[in-house]
Amino acid sequence: MKSVSPPPPYPAALVDLLSDLSCVLFRRSMDGEGMLRYDWISPNTLPLFGIAPDDLSVNPVGALNAVHWADRDDHLREIKRSAAQMDRCTELFRLISADGQTHWLRGSAHPTRGPDGSVTWDGAWLDVTQWMRAEHHFQTVMDHAEDCILTVDCVNGIEWANAATERLFGCPEGGLRGKCLVELINQPCPVPRDTCHDDQMMSCFQRGTREIVAVRADGSAFPFEITVSEVRTDGRLSLIVIGRDITQRKHTESVLAETEQRLRLTFDAAPIGVLVADQQGWVRQSNPAFHRMVGLAADQVQGAPIQSLVPGLPCDWSELPFCVEVDTLRDDGQKRRWSLTGRHFAASSEDSHLSLLLLVEDITDATRAEEERRKMERVLTEGQKLEALGRLAGGVAHELNNMLGPILMGAELLMRGAPLDAKNRERANRIVEAAKHGRDIVRGVLAYCRQDQPEMSMLNLAPVMRQFSDLARSSLPPTVKLEINVDVDQAMVMGNAVQLVQILLNLANNARDAMAGKGRLSVRLTRTMDEVPHALISVADTGCGMTEQVAARIFDPFFTTKPVGQGTGLGLSVVHGLVTAMGGSVAVSSHPGQGTIFTIALPLADMACPTP
Repeated sequence: MKSVSPPPPYPAALVDLLSDLSCVLFRRSMDGEGMLRYDWISPNTLPLFGIAPDDLSVNPVGALNAVHWADRDDHLREIKRSAAQMDRCTELFRLISADGQTHWLRGSAHPTRGPDGSVTWDGAWLDVTQWMRAEHHFQTVMDHAEDCILTVDCVNGIEWANAATERLFGCPEGGLRGKCLVELINQPCPVPRDTCHDDQMMSCFQRGTREIVAVRADGSAFPFEITVSEVRTDGRLSLIVIGRDITQRKHTESVLAETEQRLRLTFDAAPIGVLVADQQGWVRQSNPAFHRMVGLAADQVQGAPIQSLVPGLPCDWSELPFCVEVDTLRDDGQKRRWSLTGRHFAASSEDSHLSLLLLVEDITDATRAEEERRKMERVLTEGQKLEALGRLAGGVAHELNNMLGPILMGAELLMRGAPLDAKNRERANRIVEAAKHGRDIVRGVLAYCRQDQPEMSMLNLAPVMRQFSDLARSSLPPTVKLEINVDVDQAMVMGNAVQLVQILLNLANNARDAMAGKGRLSVRLTRTMDEVPHALISVADTGCGMTEQVAARIFDPFFTTKPVGQGTGLGLSVVHGLVTAMGGSVAVSSHPGQGTIFTIALPLADMACPTP
């Protein structure tokens, strides 16, 4: 039925004023039988909702027909409660306007009871649609936020918390309201709630972001990051707390820290030098292995130009990757050989410029070992050659002995039976000596190639020098001036006279070739008075000399600087082998254009210790 429209029970000015505020005034009554009716409704319902007051009818149970069907029962329940308890009726419901729009109305009405038991309410409804929609949007946003959001004050504790907070802490809806925030972070509250004031609350929750340990309703703890902000409204301090569960982040940070630590330890423990330089060539990172290689501290390497630390590094990095070997000289004078391997890489995803990763390996020892291996291979190869030569020398020695036998026999018979003058007898004697010497040389070469130990005895070097002089003068050309100087009367050594003469003849022939058949050859016998006395035989020529590189190899078997067919490379190696077998040593001093000096040192007889 329709409500009746009696005269307004309020002053017209008040009705107009409240109409401007979207406020609807009404008078509602309920008779003794519980039937509701609206005695008067302010006329502004027409401009607000498109419904005239007379069109706001009530259904048989007393509910307004314009009230949303879902709110009618709650609305009637609140009206009846107010009538039963005779206290204020607080109303919040939705109303459907004439154009189908939903409006939220919030109202309040005060009841009075009449003598006949009826109840009359004078009240007002305020259109709070915009406010309710804003609150709905706010609540929707807050409830869908992943972060926890709370408002806290020192009197009421937690005033409001969004759904994410309640889910994270395992509390029912509204279960956090009224609690003190310290209850969620596993720490006691320093002061009772009733005595807490703003300064004490701020001392518990300082502004800014920090990490704490929070506790769920089931007692489980987890890392929690909170950001606290202050808000003052009408002199009242409140805190806005935004927090998030950082369990996954802490785990990720832990894994990253462990990975970074592992990479750092690997970087520091790497046995080769590692350098990282920017595009301009400044060193940004280096490991301890490289610091040891260059003999510098880390702070001396950091920020230094890479070219000053790694000599021989290619200046053009465009052709990468590269792998080169360079020789370097440390500050302490040590010569080292490095292997450099470099390539470009992006130091970070944001860096548009590429950095240089350089691996520096000290291969000095490996290079030396490789050289030693190659040297041993050469020695083995040369040993095999010497072994083959030894077998060949056996056959050659046999043939030479066959040829030297008749020569020696004929010369001796000639000396015994033929009448010879002194000059011819001297010539025949030289033939005998030369044949015997040739036979002994063949035997010596054969012994060296077979590495047989020569028969040694105590001998004086002075007569050996005279024997060498006689043989050398007959074999050297007249253009070579031979000087023999024996500064001692006696120099007793353990050795083999034939092999000593062979040694000196080999050196003389070598000097003759170095002087191109013209020059001066000086041979001197002296002795030292050192703690370990030695007999010294020096053989000096005025030949072309040799470089340091050639001098380092002249004792190697089969090494020769002579043209093919003019030298076997065995002469000086035979000299070295024979001198060493006698417990001595041989040294060479030479410079290009300044001649050569060979010095043979043999321990004197009382100190002799021949090689077994």
